[in-house]
Amino acid sequence: MNLPQIGSVPIQILDDNTINKIAAGEVIERPASALKELLENAVDSGATRIEVHFEEGGKNLIRVTDNGSGIPSDELPLALQRHGTSKISKIEDLFSLSTMGFRGEALASLGAVSELTLTSTLAGAARGGQLKCNGGRIESVRPVAPLDGTAIEIKNLFYNVPARQKFLKSTSGETAALKKVFKTFALIHPEIALTLKQEGKNISFYPTQDFFKRVCEVLDVSKKDAFHLSASGEFSMEAVLVHPKLNIATQGGVFVFVQGRPVQDKLINQAVMEGYRNLVMDHQYPQAVISLKVPPEFVDVNVHPAKLQVKFQSPSLVFRFVSSEIKKLFSEKLETEINPVKMDFFTPMEFQPQLLNDNVTQYNQKSFETSKAQEPVQVAEYISTQPEITNSRPATTSATFTPTPAAAAAVPAQAATWSGLQVIGQFANTYIITQSQKGLILIDQHAAHERVLFERLKNRGIIEKQQALIPEIIELEPWQIEVLTQNQWAETFDKLGFGFHQRGPQALAITARPAFLTDAGMKPLVERLCEQISEAGAHSSMEDVINNVWASMSCHGAIRAGKVMSPSEMKALLTEMEESSFSSFCPHGRPVSVQLSLNDLEKLFKRIV
Repeated sequence: MNLPQIGSVPIQILDDNTINKIAAGEVIERPASALKELLENAVDSGATRIEVHFEEGGKNLIRVTDNGSGIPSDELPLALQRHGTSKISKIEDLFSLSTMGFRGEALASLGAVSELTLTSTLAGAARGGQLKCNGGRIESVRPVAPLDGTAIEIKNLFYNVPARQKFLKSTSGETAALKKVFKTFALIHPEIALTLKQEGKNISFYPTQDFFKRVCEVLDVSKKDAFHLSASGEFSMEAVLVHPKLNIATQGGVFVFVQGRPVQDKLINQAVMEGYRNLVMDHQYPQAVISLKVPPEFVDVNVHPAKLQVKFQSPSLVFRFVSSEIKKLFSEKLETEINPVKMDFFTPMEFQPQLLNDNVTQYNQKSFETSKAQEPVQVAEYISTQPEITNSRPATTSATFTPTPAAAAAVPAQAATWSGLQVIGQFANTYIITQSQKGLILIDQHAAHERVLFERLKNRGIIEKQQALIPEIIELEPWQIEVLTQNQWAETFDKLGFGFHQRGPQALAITARPAFLTDAGMKPLVERLCEQISEAGAHSSMEDVINNVWASMSCHGAIRAGKVMSPSEMKALLTEMEESSFSSFCPHGRPVSVQLSLNDLEKLFKRIV
């Protein structure tokens, strides 16, 4: 039987050196991936202290020294043999891994594409050993004086693979990648003291510390701006969630670990975003560190050459566990951070000193013209009928916002937060100006009312519906009409107060609407509902989708910027906020208030420096 040929070259078996170089391309892509493999080996050795030193972005030198258990001198050559490992012995071990590495490829691959020196002393041994390897060839193995653990030095990475070397980034780019690997490693191993040196200078040091403190230090956030989450059951999770107000513009602030390994997992990242939903604005991202542990048989960690991806047996269970635990923590911990003003709640409000009457002068942001607030109209749930005004904000007539009985009853004779703020006035017909013991609190009236309406919608479940005498016809894309008229959503839309009926290929009749919404602006709201339903992820629950719909409805129903509010209306809104969860954020994640402390103001006026 003739061997099949490609052109004129017969099939042949590659030599070990070539195989190791190919493997290096899969496992060792750049200096940062080399550092990751060396750090994981140090963890498996039981190290409690690790020092990393690199030069020229790791292209010239990477040295990792640890105080782990060490390697016997006579086993040093085996450590550089492909598939030489002490971490597994049979196929079943792959499904119950408790170590960071297990394939035995990293050192062999590194030795094939660099000048590698491995020095190690077995714990308790009187003498250590040193192995030198150059381009895959072991040049020497000799005894040396004992040291505490193991030191691995990699020089001139990819010097003998020019095709790989030319794809390396600049020194600054490779340096940034090395620092990210070190940072990621530091997050998940607070039990290890870590030192990072660049060109011989110390640039980072983390002592042994607890998980919460380590994460706060590495992410450079105050402990008061972070929350420690610990949950256990069939799965277990330890996490540090940074306050939503400290969101960032990229997705690089979320670090995910599964079984102690850093992974790039879209599922868990989506679950984290779901947990932060309604607390972080669109196109902004939270900062969080998630360490998830599941039964070994529930996850396959052997699906990526560098172990950066995993495969879960039941992804939906993982998604719901992570997102629900984050939501639960925020519902318990994330309350308003406003400092209440001291007031005598035993005395009725009308008999306490007031800074303003209802006939208050309003200052326009552009022209600074003044206008008197007219006599307010009593409406239980104020809904604006005016379009949102930007830039120039002319004064308009006032409308009353009155609290629900439950909220009003919650205020007397006790310390309060939002309702305890002292109202000073309104700026640009958009921001409520209040004061507390520590300074000024500026409140976005639209964002505040948006949160109030959102919580009311959630608590009611079924929304009062207003039938249309003459249905409103709007034009939509065919796919949008299909979304709104699907049978699976009919009951949901009915509970939300909507009635939809298709009148043509691109015509939709709105036969009913939520009673609290105005007659204006239904098409933008309906289009937004279509987007939210169609964009819902495969693992999103019906509750998550409905929450998004409620957020859009509350935005359309809330008091707009540019509307005059009297002091009594402002106080009524603050009273309603007292009863709202997550009242520091609107449902889309925008902050409701900004606080300027007395210290901040005195710095602005140069009273202090």
